[in-house]
Amino acid sequence: MLRGTPPANLTAHICRTEECMAAKTQLNHVAATLALLVSGSVLAHGYISQPESRNYLCKTGGNSQCGAVQWEPQSVEGPSGFPQAGPPDGQIASAGSASWRELNAQTSDRWTRREVQAGPFAISWTFTANHVTRNWRYYLTKQDWNPNQPLTRAAFELTPFCVVDGNMTQPPKQVTHQCNLPQRTGYQVILGVWEVGDTSNSFYNVIDANFKGGTQPPLAWSQGGTIYPSTELAVGDKARTLVFDANGVRPDLQTELTIASPEQGQKNNWTHALASKINAEQSQIRAGQQSGEGQFNPVYGQNPVYFKAGSALERVEIQLEQQQPPVSNGVSVSGLESDYLLDEGKLTLNFTVAAEGDLTVTNTLYDHGGAAKGQTSADIKDSTHSFTMPLTGLSAGHHQLVIEGKPKAGGDAVQQTLDLMLKDPAAGGDYQFTFPDGLKSYTDGTKVLQPKNGKVYQCKPFPYRGWCSQWSASATQYEPGVGTNWQDAWIQVN
Repeated sequence: MLRGTPPANLTAHICRTEECMAAKTQLNHVAATLALLVSGSVLAHGYISQPESRNYLCKTGGNSQCGAVQWEPQSVEGPSGFPQAGPPDGQIASAGSASWRELNAQTSDRWTRREVQAGPFAISWTFTANHVTRNWRYYLTKQDWNPNQPLTRAAFELTPFCVVDGNMTQPPKQVTHQCNLPQRTGYQVILGVWEVGDTSNSFYNVIDANFKGGTQPPLAWSQGGTIYPSTELAVGDKARTLVFDANGVRPDLQTELTIASPEQGQKNNWTHALASKINAEQSQIRAGQQSGEGQFNPVYGQNPVYFKAGSALERVEIQLEQQQPPVSNGVSVSGLESDYLLDEGKLTLNFTVAAEGDLTVTNTLYDHGGAAKGQTSADIKDSTHSFTMPLTGLSAGHHQLVIEGKPKAGGDAVQQTLDLMLKDPAAGGDYQFTFPDGLKSYTDGTKVLQPKNGKVYQCKPFPYRGWCSQWSASATQYEPGVGTNWQDAWIQVN
């Protein structure tokens, strides 16, 4: 009856793929708003997305009980200079910021790990604001480090195993570095440091890694999924396992928990209760943190689920059947660019907000230091609203537009945060055209303003000038400053 696909009235909250976890994680956005307003390093801009860093797994649901970083994985920013300076020992994972202090918790079973292998190793970053970059550096814990103590410099080899020069330029929004990962076994931590060039700070991300060939978990068991404390449950709600082999769901291996009390329905309690019931009912499946003696101990919170070797089982998902599904509120934004040119410190933003629910929507623009530069608001109920936001007194640099929706009936606020880069027109550089205006008249010495970066470029003389006018929306290789071959045709003036 359950072969392949769960019933339509059930929501599968837990599965093994990160895409599924991200789609099914329910977020409480109030803490995100508070974190944005009180953090001393509010506006920050990048995270390691592959292998997923500790802070990014907090966003996707792979890690739990993370605090406010689950809404701001790109914001783990602290003083530059590691290892001679930078975050203090014990606060390396949080970049020394109290806003992300939950990341500093360190035990052998606290964080979800990603399988890695020594040798060629790719590390990918995703940037929400791609700052000018000095370099990226990667460090690895020593083989004999203690995973049950806070991360300190003494735990790491302080010579980075990989360094990538940023050349003081802006990287693309996504970059991948090819490194060579040293030999290790078991649980290790990789520290990635992104040192930006236009502030005195760096971004610190740690990756919890399990080296293939290590001893965790023992070969007698392999992980098939995870029970995540994703939401509170009410009396009468159910949490059940869906166990799959190569042919589909195995109903005979299902374990179901019916919530008997409000206390049991708390998200850290029902996960413990379900893991305990799995261990009591099943012989080929175990749930909980695995000890060195091969025992499985359910915990209050996140519980891995393991399959016995030779069972032919492939994965497990957790379904939640809720009697009264929570009301969904949300906001989304369209019509914004990532970069804007200022006109004597002035700018008008035009954008549209779509609201799900009956919300009071407030839009606030913050500069990089966290100062509010302007605000608009409107009531929106299950519809869209177009905003015009005139702003003055602005300075060039990174800004963030925070869209917050507060339900009129009460409850948790929702929010979306967008990164904007404001730029001054090129100083001291006269130009004849704003690219691509006047395209066909570009010739030797023609100067144009590139609105995408605010810089002025001059067309090279013969025999290169013909490329200056070679541009279309689908052929941008000679576009000044941004095309793949722009330097064949143009000289940057400033």
